[in-house]
Amino acid sequence: MDKYIDGRFERLEKALAVLVDSVNKYHPSIAHAREIELADSELSKGLEDVQTHQNNYLRIQELRKSSAALDSQIRDTLSSLASTRKDIVTTHATTFPPGPSYPFSYEELLNYARRISKTTMPSASMIAAAAPAAGATSPDMTQTPLATEFQTGATPSAAPTPSQPQSPAIINGAPTPMQSQLQTSQQTTSTLTTLPENFTEYLNPQSGKPFYPWPQENQIRGGALASNQALSEQGIDPKGYDPVEVENRKQKEEEERRAKEEQEKQEHQRRLEEERERQLRQQEEWRRNTAAGSSPTQSTQPNAPPVKKQFQFSSLDDLDDDDDD
Repeated sequence: MDKYIDGRFERLEKALAVLVDSVNKYHPSIAHAREIELADSELSKGLEDVQTHQNNYLRIQELRKSSAALDSQIRDTLSSLASTRKDIVTTHATTFPPGPSYPFSYEELLNYARRISKTTMPSASMIAAAAPAAGATSPDMTQTPLATEFQTGATPSAAPTPSQPQSPAIINGAPTPMQSQLQTSQQTTSTLTTLPENFTEYLNPQSGKPFYPWPQENQIRGGALASNQALSEQGIDPKGYDPVEVENRKQKEEEERRAKEEQEKQEHQRRLEEERERQLRQQEEWRRNTAAGSSPTQSTQPNAPPVKKQFQFSSLDDLDDDDDD
């Protein structure tokens, strides 16, 4: 690439020297100028080729690094595969019996496990079948060493050995403080590990009561999530909702409403009393006016104009009698 670009530079220098020489001799030529132009264009193309060469060189370096990294990864993978193969070859294989070792198949077990819940209890028939097998065992075998030790310690020894002297309280049958503490701790442990009777009835499949390992719909509807959902449907933000404050506000509004109703009731009662007193005063005044000889109309209307009497022809009957005569 250096020779390639050096040839372009030499051609340009020669064309430039020939043109300068022709100018110095006062005999310039158009051909010399065109030669300089061609040399310059060739130099430009050469520089572009150099740039492309440098870019390709950098790309080749990057590809070489990637190839080296991939080669190292392939070597590591092959070495790990070889070590794994060696471990597999040296591992002893487990020989299983030819026949099935369980009364059920692997597919049946997977199907049953797919449909069962982790909180589901076994059926009552399985528990009833397992109960006689558990009862057939010897009570001496099922008794724990701790309980045997407690019973032995609580029973007084009839013939104590000389190496283990006992106090007169043990000989007479009275328990020592250590024995009392052991008995108390045993009773406390049995009390804490025993469920109440109402819980035992629900957990025992033979009691006949239904058992559901999941909460019922009414329990879900009565929970906190259902309350938050109801508040959201009503347009209330459950984050800052305080039911105690809302209840106090409702109670205060109810008390204010009752006080207002009581006040209105008292106001209405007062108005009725005033109206009744006014009517009583008017009746009393009417009675007084009647007793004094004045009509109720005059007493009630003292400023009314006097009523004019209607004119009557009282002498017409006398004239008619005179005509008959």
